[in-house]
Amino acid sequence: MLARALQSRYKNILVDQDLPVLSQDMTPDFTRRALLQTWSHRVKPDTKNSLPLALFKCLKKPFFNAIIPRLFLILFRYSQPNLIKESIRYVVTSPAYATKNHGYWLIISAVVIYIGMAISTAIYQHRINRLKLMTKGALIGLIHHKTMKAPSIPYNDGKATTLMSNNTDSLEGIAEMMHKTWAQIIKVLIGFILLAGQVGWVWPLPLFLIYLYSHMSRFVAKHLQPRQKAWNEATQDRIAATTSLLSSMKTVKMLGFQHRLTHHIRDLRKEEIQIASRLKWIMVYYNASANALGIFSPAITLVLYAVISVVRGSTLDIETAFTTTAILSMVTHPANMIITIVPRAVAAFAGFERIQAYLLRRPLRTNRGTLARTNPTPAIRIRQLQIGHELLVLKDIDINVATGSFVVISGPTGSGKSTILRAILGEIMPTHGSIDISTRRVAYCAQKPWLPNGIIREVIYGASNTRGAYDDEYERRYHEGLNLSGGQRQRVTLARALFAKCDILLLDDTFSGLDGKTERIVFNNLFGLKGFVRRSQSSVVLVCNASQYFESADHVVVLGDHGIVDQGNWQNIKIKAGAIAKFASQDHTKEKAVHSVALDKFIAQVRATDEARSDLARQSGDSALYGYYLASVGSTNALLLATCTAAYAFFITAPQYWLQLWTDSDSSHTAFYACGYLVLSFMSWSLTSAQMCAPFSFFSNNDTGSTLNRFSQDVQLIDKHLPSALQTVVTQIFKLIMQIALLCVAERWLAITVPACMLVVYYIQRVYLRTSRQLRYLELESRAEVFSSFMKSIKGLETIRSFGWSKATVQQNILSVDHSQRPEFLLMCAQRWLNVVLDLLAAAIAISVVAIAVGFRKHISGAQVGIALNVMLVANTTLLKLVESWTTLETSLGAIACLKILEQVTPSEERKYRNLVPPEAWPTEGYVEFRNITALYQTNSVTLRGVSLNITAGQRIFICGRTGSGKSILILTLLRLLELQSGKILLDGIDIKQVRLDLLRQRCFVTLSQDVLLLSNETLRFNLDPDALVSNDVLIDALVKVGLWPHFSTANTLPEYDIATSITIPDLGKDPIFDQIVSLFRQLSAGQCQLFAFCRALVKVSLLRHSGVMPVIVLDEVTSSLDITTESIINRVIDDEFVAKGHTIIIVAYRIGAFEERRKSGRDTVVLMTDGRLQEGIEHP
Repeated sequence: MLARALQSRYKNILVDQDLPVLSQDMTPDFTRRALLQTWSHRVKPDTKNSLPLALFKCLKKPFFNAIIPRLFLILFRYSQPNLIKESIRYVVTSPAYATKNHGYWLIISAVVIYIGMAISTAIYQHRINRLKLMTKGALIGLIHHKTMKAPSIPYNDGKATTLMSNNTDSLEGIAEMMHKTWAQIIKVLIGFILLAGQVGWVWPLPLFLIYLYSHMSRFVAKHLQPRQKAWNEATQDRIAATTSLLSSMKTVKMLGFQHRLTHHIRDLRKEEIQIASRLKWIMVYYNASANALGIFSPAITLVLYAVISVVRGSTLDIETAFTTTAILSMVTHPANMIITIVPRAVAAFAGFERIQAYLLRRPLRTNRGTLARTNPTPAIRIRQLQIGHELLVLKDIDINVATGSFVVISGPTGSGKSTILRAILGEIMPTHGSIDISTRRVAYCAQKPWLPNGIIREVIYGASNTRGAYDDEYERRYHEGLNLSGGQRQRVTLARALFAKCDILLLDDTFSGLDGKTERIVFNNLFGLKGFVRRSQSSVVLVCNASQYFESADHVVVLGDHGIVDQGNWQNIKIKAGAIAKFASQDHTKEKAVHSVALDKFIAQVRATDEARSDLARQSGDSALYGYYLASVGSTNALLLATCTAAYAFFITAPQYWLQLWTDSDSSHTAFYACGYLVLSFMSWSLTSAQMCAPFSFFSNNDTGSTLNRFSQDVQLIDKHLPSALQTVVTQIFKLIMQIALLCVAERWLAITVPACMLVVYYIQRVYLRTSRQLRYLELESRAEVFSSFMKSIKGLETIRSFGWSKATVQQNILSVDHSQRPEFLLMCAQRWLNVVLDLLAAAIAISVVAIAVGFRKHISGAQVGIALNVMLVANTTLLKLVESWTTLETSLGAIACLKILEQVTPSEERKYRNLVPPEAWPTEGYVEFRNITALYQTNSVTLRGVSLNITAGQRIFICGRTGSGKSILILTLLRLLELQSGKILLDGIDIKQVRLDLLRQRCFVTLSQDVLLLSNETLRFNLDPDALVSNDVLIDALVKVGLWPHFSTANTLPEYDIATSITIPDLGKDPIFDQIVSLFRQLSAGQCQLFAFCRALVKVSLLRHSGVMPVIVLDEVTSSLDITTESIINRVIDDEFVAKGHTIIIVAYRIGAFEERRKSGRDTVVLMTDGRLQEGIEHP
């Protein structure tokens, strides 16, 4: 199967359909269920080793299967010193004492030993690879299972995705690490037994050196875990910040925060690198000491033995010298591995601790009862409900929702309306009281619509497989890139809820994004006398602030002051409705879909554009990437790496030749050769330490990481794999050159085979690299599905659970993991094929060395045989590492390729002709003029048509119209998020097209979007004032004006999280409120989030006014989720802070009733838009 893949894909492109399926016991479904069962039956109370033990119990059978081939590998490998000894003895012994049969048996022994090593290595590594995939699949499944069972969180802290990616990747080799540990211990014991037979009582000397170097291992183990943990946490912070930025990119650009947040993420990246550097330097010191063990042990042992031999009147003989060298390499290398495994194991168990801490978080407890089916049976019954104890949210809530009834819950912003719905869903654990429902399957529309990536049919049908008559049309339109406005997204989620046909329907302010007419049509179609919901007899709970539909409700609940203010029929309760009617045009023109800027679609277009190019690169690679990467690294670092590595390769190989000269000399030169041997060893050690520092320079000086910070997987490849792969490739190239040279010097007849061997290796690596590149690219691409699956589970957790789609979501995750592991496993199999082929090639060379020694014993010295066979101990490993590292380097450069492609094909917002430098105080008035502008988002999709509009300084203008009429698009052109096709926009007489974007958005406009930007993983200060330019008093004043100061000043942090800060504010010190992470405060409701955005605008306006600038205020439907009282407060603040101080104000609104009493003749104007055209402008009389 693998051979067919290697042969057929040498010329063709490898695709997912060509990949074989995994065996049953390796599938993510099987490993997930096995580990879940083991974890659920673990011994309690939990200890820090609970998860490792559970994983071992789950995978003990495949773990033990790797022991037998490993034992055979040890047996064959440790037969080599005896083969070397017997071969040298055969050559140096007189022909009278060495029979020809003995030579034949040497050849047969070489065949058995070297071919046996190749086969046992392949079997052992294949079983280890299976174990790696099973470990990763089981851990990912366990983390995803916990995510699906955990309480939904208001803010995504990136915890689950970081554990799924970074930690599981570091733990997949934990089983191999354990096998290496016991195997290396056995190797060390066997090695010392063999060493004692060669050098007598000198054998404890390497043991003493091992003891000395073990102290460095203890030091590393002590300091590694906290630094590894700090690095993981820094990576998690960067990923979380990047996720927040990308998910709100449109809002970030509208607010002018793009450059500030980019710099902030770059600062997080620099901090991550600084934290990583402390870990890396420890590893550099540690590796230097560990390499000293392997380099100095043979030198000191041989020198000491030679001195003792001279004292006794003898010399260092050839047989003892080269056999001892071979044995010492087999002692120091496994001892090195044991010492190296200690810090690696510590780092790995740090990953176990992080995953286990996540698994032991409090699960979502079932707190809802099921109502008995009586007649009549209420759909929902809430009794004495209390949520919150120290931070009281709701108290004494009693609500009955009759079957088939329509209940409306209303109240001020932050009164707990959405909290009641989440409690009904079971997402919030009440501190007192009970909630009983008639069914567990509930249709839910969240206030912030959740739409996973996919075609419309998949989004609406969810777990259902039923197809309708128009499925192909829905699928085609969505694949063409149809993006949805806020109102359209709400209607899609509403359609999804209706299609589910659940008995209970919970709607959280689902109509806030619709204009008045569209809302009435949708509302009447659903809740009218003959509406769909009425006819289906579904029980509906609607949270809203608009009271015009209260009279349609069977029951109205009004919240306030942590409880119920009033409830009952609309006729029986009294509540001041105020001016809440939304604007509705009489124009019946068919609304057009508004295309928004969507990052996901843009990335998909980039992928599609470069598909052909990527397919070509999969096979042949892109040589330009080497220059691109090395240019970012710097010529100094590259030269340092090459120089140190070349010198290291020479000095690590030269002692073998020096040993031949030593053994061929007489005893009078022992001091000279002994000192020379020690000098060569010292040079080798010093240069290996220097060349290990080079990858760190790559790591710390490579600035591409800051540019690629939005790609978690790519950054991990650049940070952890790419530098080490480059160092290994360069090192193995120079080492291989020296080993070939030394081998040809020792066995001149082998020089004839060098061209043939090079030709074979070239063909092998060509076939292997072509296939492995494609497999690595497929693996990287399929890993994105796993990330997407986790993000879908996290963001839509409440919706998934309410609809009963948990099983389907779990199956999608299992399928995505399976798709990612299939190319990964086939890549491992390809690596094993390469291992077998190269081992067999090395076996052929080694057998040839023995055969030449047997056949030409009269023309070959024992030292030459010793050199040749000692070189063969490491030559095949060098060759294998070279090809594998070369492949890792090639495939890791895929991360660099992503950056290069993005840089080449991504259009820049900043185009030419942006050289105008406006006055420092510009704008000073706020006069805005639209001159016959036309804009389109996509070809043949005109969104604005010939719009001309003059907005005088200090004027307040209301832009109204139905959903999709072009209101928000007009704002996008003003902020240059959408460039004009024709016409001009002037601000105080200056064409904004000539002004830099960062200056335009930061200085000229203060924008409040309907999509609120809240960076939950940053501090309160950073969210309000990213540049930290204002005092606490200014921030407090702004929070007081919008009514949010009590929320932050009286609220304690959430108990299950640790208090932490994200940035250091210079000169202001640390404040217990403003320098605390936002996610640690009590969750803000949707309305409070809009108030928070308004507060940020107040801070920015005060700063700009202080510098003499009069920015234009742009409000894009910012009151859609506010109750009437809060909306009136906001309008008063607008009047006091913006209108009264002469700012030009542009307001996009569905409803203007709340502004009526504040409108002023000659200052306020209402503009109506329909189908991308300006219909009319109405001044206030």
